[in-house]
Amino acid sequence: MGTIAPPVSNELILTESRTMRTQTIERTEALDKVKALSMLPDDLHVTTEMAAAYYEVDTQAIHSLVRRNRDELMQNGMQTIQGAELRTYKAETGGQGDHLFNGVRSLRLFTRRALLNVGQLLSESDVARRIRHYLLNAEQVVRQEVQPRQVNRPRGMTVSDFRVTFFGDVAPRQLDRHLYDRGYLIDQRKSRINARGELRDGYKHRHPTAMGSRWLQLPEGRYVDANGHERGGAVVRPDRVHELVDRLIAEGLQHNATISRAPSRLALTSSEVVEGHVIEFRRGA
Repeated sequence: MGTIAPPVSNELILTESRTMRTQTIERTEALDKVKALSMLPDDLHVTTEMAAAYYEVDTQAIHSLVRRNRDELMQNGMQTIQGAELRTYKAETGGQGDHLFNGVRSLRLFTRRALLNVGQLLSESDVARRIRHYLLNAEQVVRQEVQPRQVNRPRGMTVSDFRVTFFGDVAPRQLDRHLYDRGYLIDQRKSRINARGELRDGYKHRHPTAMGSRWLQLPEGRYVDANGHERGGAVVRPDRVHELVDRLIAEGLQHNATISRAPSRLALTSSEVVEGHVIEFRRGA
């Protein structure tokens, strides 16, 4: 049985470190764990006034926090609507929220992530402090349970070596695109924004898909970081190399002319006995 992590006392690390805020921003369950949360009728957003009521501060504290951290809050779902967009939003709520924003010309909305982001940043709220304690305790438990470790798996051929060996005339990008489009590998190119606001590949980029895992796997010596993310691309399963080659040839990829020299049954297309001798007919011969 695992031990419960002791409380984390320095909750202000979240107000100071955007990296830590990014690492814990998905834990929106903290909002309901710490205090009952009322949402707008769409059950997706709260207003500035509702955010202030949740954190038990005046609205000016929320306005000030937004001015200082607008970009980060917008990345986490905060938005301001007005004009036709505001009229459409009112219509979509069926008038149920009129008492909350009747007569306003613009409306600032916070998603759950954005509201949690407010709690990560708001220093003068007891509710926000409890939110930060929850987030850091949860993060500490995860770090104790998921330590960086090496994952041992059977060795496999890298996709690059596989291409050179069997499909050398196929450009690397062409093979990658084929593996993405046909559903062998997960394509998460430039799908994640890091703590510095830079575009990065997603954590599962080039992982095998559920279908692709028949022929591809995560490699031996693959590392799992402290947040549980396995890093690096897939390799071809050592017991399925030739099966995958056959499949890709059937899908139209041009194989090497020298594939007949591969030390396997792959190169063998058919055989016949001619005058007592076995004649083998091979691909690329």
